[in-house]
Amino acid sequence: MKKIYQQTLAVAVILAAAGCGTNPFACAPGMPPAAPAAPAAKPAPAPIAPVQHTVLESKPITITGINFQTNSSQLISHDIAVLDQVADFAHKHADAMLDVNGYCSKTGSFAYNQKLSEQRAQSVAGYLEAHGVNASRIVTKGHSYLDPVASNATAKGRFMNQRVEINSSIKVRKTVQ
Repeated sequence: MKKIYQQTLAVAVILAAAGCGTNPFACAPGMPPAAPAAPAAKPAPAPIAPVQHTVLESKPITITGINFQTNSSQLISHDIAVLDQVADFAHKHADAMLDVNGYCSKTGSFAYNQKLSEQRAQSVAGYLEAHGVNASRIVTKGHSYLDPVASNATAKGRFMNQRVEINSSIKVRKTVQ
């Protein structure tokens, strides 16, 4: 039995050396060995999708259209509609801070207008607080007659300068690659 095993093993080694590979019985004696099989083609790699990230981006907002009569910090009817929209904005964007900036026309001294511009900013802040905006989200500042938006030479220009502007910023989701 040992001799048959040695003979079979010897034949297998000879056939493998003759190119019959791992299956020595695939070759017949006197036949040339089969050509090696061509390697399988590798599949094309899947396309790589661009990496996208969602980030929060700060978007500045400036609200205008709040004006006052000369020497007054009392809100006028037109202001109420604008301030109602500001209160709605504040409720929709609970993390937004509101910078309320008061301005005056150049009629009178700088000191007088500084106080009046602060009162105008406070008047707007008071309205917003009365309509549910937390006072901790509101910062007021007066600017006297600095930074006019129109000429102080006309009544219309002075009215445009007697204003409050509200600056804020909201976080907006943006997808970037």
